[in-house]
Amino acid sequence: MENSSPFSSFQAISPSDIRNLPELPGVYLMKDRENTIIYIGKAINLRKRVSSYFQKEEKTIKTATMVSQIHEIDYIITQNETEALLLEANLIKHHQPKYNVVFKDNKFYPYIKITIQEKFPRVVFARDQKKDESLYFGPYTSAAMVREYIDIIQRLFKIRTCRELPKRECLNYHIHRCSAPCIQKVTIEEYQEQVQNALRFLQGEYQKLIKEFEAKMYEASKNLLFEKAQLYKEQIQIIRNFEETQSVYLDKNLNADFVEIAIAQSKAVALVTLVREGKMIGKKSYSSDIIDQNEEEILEQFLIGYLAESTPPSLVLDSRWQNLVARLENYLVSEGKHISISLASSREEKSLLHLAKENAHLHLMQLLSRIESSQALYELQEVLDLDVLPIRIEGFDIANLLGQQAVASLVSFYGGKPDKSNYRHYKIRTKATPDDFAMIHEAVFRRYKRLLEEKKELPDLVLIDGGKGQLNAALSALAELGISLNVIALAKKNEEIYTPYSDVPLLLPKNSPALHVLQRVRDETHRFANSFYNRLKEKSLLSSLFDGIPGIGPKRKKILTQKLASHPSLDFSAEELISLGIPPSAVDEVLSRLKNYQNNLSSDTVKDEYK
Repeated sequence: MENSSPFSSFQAISPSDIRNLPELPGVYLMKDRENTIIYIGKAINLRKRVSSYFQKEEKTIKTATMVSQIHEIDYIITQNETEALLLEANLIKHHQPKYNVVFKDNKFYPYIKITIQEKFPRVVFARDQKKDESLYFGPYTSAAMVREYIDIIQRLFKIRTCRELPKRECLNYHIHRCSAPCIQKVTIEEYQEQVQNALRFLQGEYQKLIKEFEAKMYEASKNLLFEKAQLYKEQIQIIRNFEETQSVYLDKNLNADFVEIAIAQSKAVALVTLVREGKMIGKKSYSSDIIDQNEEEILEQFLIGYLAESTPPSLVLDSRWQNLVARLENYLVSEGKHISISLASSREEKSLLHLAKENAHLHLMQLLSRIESSQALYELQEVLDLDVLPIRIEGFDIANLLGQQAVASLVSFYGGKPDKSNYRHYKIRTKATPDDFAMIHEAVFRRYKRLLEEKKELPDLVLIDGGKGQLNAALSALAELGISLNVIALAKKNEEIYTPYSDVPLLLPKNSPALHVLQRVRDETHRFANSFYNRLKEKSLLSSLFDGIPGIGPKRKKILTQKLASHPSLDFSAEELISLGIPPSAVDEVLSRLKNYQNNLSSDTVKDEYK
């Protein structure tokens, strides 16, 4: 990166000489000992602004780090603040200093992707935007909303969703959700028209599409093509029904981008709500690290970058940014762009900005939550002295039914979040009586034997629910497999952490983020084990305990099983059974089987254990 300024009129001073800076508008460039520009800013009063970096007693970590690196300050005086803004924007674009605000597109919400680069484009669900020549719409507020849109696009325009064209038509063709280009049921021209209509629908052109379909419906009816006319009528109704479900009704002439910002903990999120023809067609979220700048400065830098890459029909800002509007308008004139910028005046515009502000705060909280998860994993690596950052953590738990029907649960977390595609249940095969150590050994052995055979990724950390005995059982299983993994055990009573290298358990503070990560994994293994345990319990009772009793069929078995689940003592009276619908002729046999079942289990631990 080029470090020297292309402007010859800059003057340089050291941080100790900032009292000599003029009290005039201008631009300043902070440099480190290698003469690299690390920050560029503008000011109405250069002396006051630059001095503020060195006078503040409380600084963010990022600001303090930047200030500690400043070796020299270049500055140039400008005629006014607007000229300073233009110069600052050009210099930032030229030098790209590491401490300046750089907003990046967020990927919190899903998109609709139309693969227009393909001969027969597809409509698909996408988690982020890629540089693949496809068109993206969104982001949308939920995955459910994206799937609803895709469903409607299939019903209206019969766009394919398959990854590759099959050799024969699929079910979507037969249920009228695809025009089957795979078997040439539609020409390229006809299919392209379907795609263009789908794009217009995603752009919010509902009324225009309705008018066009109405004209085609009347034309088809006039030519006695009643089946075709009926098709257009159904499409019109689908669009109208969808339009009526939209929660925001706006002036149909409203075409603008509404921009708001949220700031916390040295992070900023800017959110843009896109409205076209009175319809909210999506939103865009951007985030950046910041130093000690105020909201207006951060929003200004975001908008300069946003307008350099986008050309919205107009821009609407909150009334508190009145001073910013004039500077931005001058900037746009200098760049040869003609974009209207206005302050919200109508109730609709103010409501849209309020919505954008709320969404910006939501995105910011999600972003900070991700950062907190990352920091917790770094803390976990440090306190456990792990050789790698525990990005993937897998946890094991054992549950059993009255000493029988033992199951093991495996949950997997990635980046501190559940990865449910990697959850597994195991029916314990080697033990018919309670033996936590043997059961842990079996589950761990089976899990990692399978991963080794399939040559799949092994976890960074394995968490066993229990104490030193359960930990040793897991280590024994891994030793048999000839592999070494980071393994710990977490005992619930005092949240003691057992490691292979110490007989003394590790105790973390209750507010430790690292401990919270382990607790989330452990609690999820409990929940997952219990869900499977309950299914096995019901299946076991239904399939064996009441089989062959005259007068008790599947429905009455189910009634008895549900009652047993809420009555673990199994102590029923004849009257209670009759009240449940059990025939009097079958009551004695049911009571006899329940008593025998209890006697057979009397030598075992007669309670549910979740260890």
